[in-house]
Amino acid sequence: MIPRITLWWSICLLVLMGCFEPRISCLDVEAVNFDAAADEPCCCCCQYPKLRLKYAPLFDTLNWVPGVAYEYSPGRWFRLREAIFYLSEFRATQNGLNYSIVDTVKLSVRTSNGDTIQQTFTNDVLLLRRTQLDYTLGEFRASGTFSSIRFRVGLPEAAQRVLPALAPENHPLGQQPEELWLGHNRGFAAFRLILNRDTLSTTPADTLMFGPPEFPSKVLESPGLFYRESGYDFPIQLVINYRKLFHGVDLAHHDISAWKSKIWVNLDSALSVIPR
Repeated sequence: MIPRITLWWSICLLVLMGCFEPRISCLDVEAVNFDAAADEPCCCCCQYPKLRLKYAPLFDTLNWVPGVAYEYSPGRWFRLREAIFYLSEFRATQNGLNYSIVDTVKLSVRTSNGDTIQQTFTNDVLLLRRTQLDYTLGEFRASGTFSSIRFRVGLPEAAQRVLPALAPENHPLGQQPEELWLGHNRGFAAFRLILNRDTLSTTPADTLMFGPPEFPSKVLESPGLFYRESGYDFPIQLVINYRKLFHGVDLAHHDISAWKSKIWVNLDSALSVIPR
């Protein structure tokens, strides 16, 4: 005969087992929401790390503030009122291999014969403005230490055929108030600057548009030790030093073509990516 207390515990155990519900959650250790306490894997609930960029606009060692007067060379001052850039094709190099964002987007493009078709692109285009300092670029799954990060100022050739009016709402290649789209024959400008070449109140602003065919895009690479731990986002920082961007530019003479050529060369030293 089973003792009464043993029978009671057996009944309780059976009741508890009948009430148990397995915990269903993400069991992928690469995901940011990995749940070690889960009993069963979920279906499509895992959230993976993203490449996150912080924008650091500087003028020498100071934070750049639009419209403030800065000395760009000894005794010469100017005001940079606006700077807006297209950045794309972010790649992190590890052991000779390049890793990129995995998100994709379908965009409408215009073919050479004037037709409109849908084309799939890596969704890593960023429109960099001074009004926003933090950006989420998309899902990035590779982990470990990377020896460099490469990115493009401007857009790859295929993206120059995208039709802004047909892009998804709020996409960087959609219609923008800054009007960096230069039309079907040229595509998008890589970046735009608006400045006053001195500090006189009567001096009108000059708009410098850097776009195809003269300035289509430029790929830059920043060496360094960039580390992403499994299960965590990949934070990087983009530094633009506008003093370096205007190094050697003679704003005292109204030769915008010469300004632009020098600024384009200066991109290599003025823009860099560093670990956060």
